[in-house]
Formats: sequence, structure tokens, C-alpha cells
Amino acid sequence: MKILEKNAGHSHLAGTSLLKASVAVVALTLVSVGVAACKPTDADPRSGVPLVRVATVQSASAAERAFTGVIAAKVQSNLGFRVAGKIIERLVDTGQTVKAGQPLMKLDPVDLKLTIVAQTNAINAARATAIQARADEARYKNLVGEGWISHQRYEQAKSALDNAEAQLAAAEANAQLARNAEDYSVLTADADGVVMETLSEPGQVVSAGQTVVRLAHAGAREASVDLPETVRPAIGSEATATLYGDLKSRSIARLRQLSDAANPATRTYEARYVLSGAAANAPLGATVTVHIPQFKARDIVEVPVSAVIDDGTSSGVWLVDQQKMSVNFRPVKLAGIGEEKALISSGVDVGDQVVALGGRLLHNGDNVRVEGEETASR
Repeated sequence: MKILEKNAGHSHLAGTSLLKASVAVVALTLVSVGVAACKPTDADPRSGVPLVRVATVQSASAAERAFTGVIAAKVQSNLGFRVAGKIIERLVDTGQTVKAGQPLMKLDPVDLKLTIVAQTNAINAARATAIQARADEARYKNLVGEGWISHQRYEQAKSALDNAEAQLAAAEANAQLARNAEDYSVLTADADGVVMETLSEPGQVVSAGQTVVRLAHAGAREASVDLPETVRPAIGSEATATLYGDLKSRSIARLRQLSDAANPATRTYEARYVLSGAAANAPLGATVTVHIPQFKARDIVEVPVSAVIDDGTSSGVWLVDQQKMSVNFRPVKLAGIGEEKALISSGVDVGDQVVALGGRLLHNGDNVRVEGEETASR
């Protein structure tokens, strides 16, 4: 009996503990529900006014590209002998100033003199033949008049005379060619200038027309630069030129010539700029840098690259109405894209406010909140 009473006591205590625990869980649940009900609900950020950053459209600074080249003469001659032969003397050095008609190189004249002798002898032989033919023609003319010979025989004598006179004229012409060839054995400067390069030395055998001396004519200096195919300035357009070591002093350069054929090795096009000022007196071969403007600054404005919206077919920006605090899409014409700036040629004006950040999900007429303003040059 004692054991049963003891077990009954334990059962009563266990039931009481379980009831207390259940009451505590229910109370905690009610408290949690009440707290959750009292907490305010967060608003959906997608339903609020978009937050954007704006930028002011700025006038673009004049952009330019620089290309390095060399000072060159406007006219450069590649000189060579008009006859073949062996060079026996070089009379000038590279960099030497020469006058028109001044001897530059000489060929061995021995063979040319022998040619003159041969042609002179040919003249003498042709002249003797012509004298004999002339006498025969006169004699046969008298005989045919007296009836001693036929007209056919006289015509043969007349033909022989004509042939002899032609042979004499040819011999005289060949002799003149031989004398000219002897004169051509001395290469002379065709104009005042500076010897840029000598390509042959005494002892070398050269052919007729082979370049042996490069001569830069005296006169205006030009800048010779190689331009890529993406840079094609107009003939007569202006640029500026600076000499190596004097970058602060700029001279006006005007485009005179732009090649239409690309260099097969570099795929670039040679451009010739006529120089003025200090650069016009620079030594030939000096290093020069030509600065070519890409556009006129007054025609171009700039905005941050992030402000430009491009859908693949057209480009534009979100223009901000400061009074209504709303945006409207404005198509623009791009003049160029840089790492940080976009250059615009039409569509917006200096001072306009455009969305720089946060414009990807905007629609026409949307109201916006401005976070802060930055200039396009930042």
C-alpha cells in the first residue's frame, strides 16, 4: 500500500509540471504574435521615387592626337647617272650644302671616250661615202641628159646618194650621243640643297638611273608623319607642330598632301605638313610632333559615359527638368567615347542636367530624387 501511495504522488507531481510547461509555451507564443503585430511594415523600395545622380553638360575641351615624324624638304631628288659605269670619285659628303650644277660624283670616262672616237671615225667613213655618192650622182645626171645611160641607172645613183647622206646624218647623231654620254659621266646637283644621303662609293659599278645621291632641295621645310587610316584630315586643314626639346613653342602646320596609298609594311598613310615659324628653319631630319585637332571645341559638349543610354540602334540621355523633378529621354549624336567622357555633337546644350547614375530603369515622365550633382569633367 505504501508503494502504491508513493507512485500516485509521483504521478500527480509529473502532471502538474507538464501543465505548467504548456501554459508557458502558449504565453510565449501570444507575446511573440503581439510583438510581430506591433512592428511596422517596410515599404517596397521599387514603388518609391527613383534616386539618381545628375551631371551638368560641359563644353568639351579641344581634343587632339599627336604623331611624331621628321623634318623633310618639300622637294627631294633621287639622283643617278644617266649612263652605266664605274664610279671613280665621290665629291660630296652627307649633310653638305651644294649649289645647282655642282659635281657630286664621277664615272670612269675611258669607255665613253673610246665610244666618241669610234663614232667620229664612223662620221668620217660616212662622209667619204657621201662625197663619192654625190660625185656619182652629178656625173650620171649629165650622162642621162646626153642619152648615154638609162634613167634607171641614174635613179640608182640618186638612191645611193640619199642613202649615203642618211648614213652620214646617223653617224653625226651617234657621235653627239657619245659626247653627251661623256658629259653624263659627271653627276651634278639639279638644284641648290643639302645632300641627304650617298648610296654608292668609288669602285662600285652602277646602272643607268640607279639612285646614288639623295638631295633635299633648298626651300620650305615640311613635317612628314605617318597617319593611321582612322585619321584623315582635310587637305589645307591646320595643325600645330613642336620640335623635340622645345615642346612649349608651337608652330602652325598646314596639310599639303595626304597619301591615298597605304604603306604596305605599316599600313599607314604619309602626310606632309608645311611648317611656319621656328619649325620652318629646323634642320632636315629633326624630330617633329604634329598635333592634329579631332574637332572644334565650340561644336562639342561632354557628359559622363554613364549618362549615355544606348539600346543598340540609337543613343540618348535622360534630361532632368529641375522644376518638375522629372526626366525625359533626349536622343543625342555621339562624336566620340572615352574612358570617362562621352562627346556629343547634338541633342543637348551646355548647362543641361542629365542623369549620370541610376537611369537604366527610368521611363519618360518619371519623377526622380537627386542624390548629388557632379560635373562632366569629374
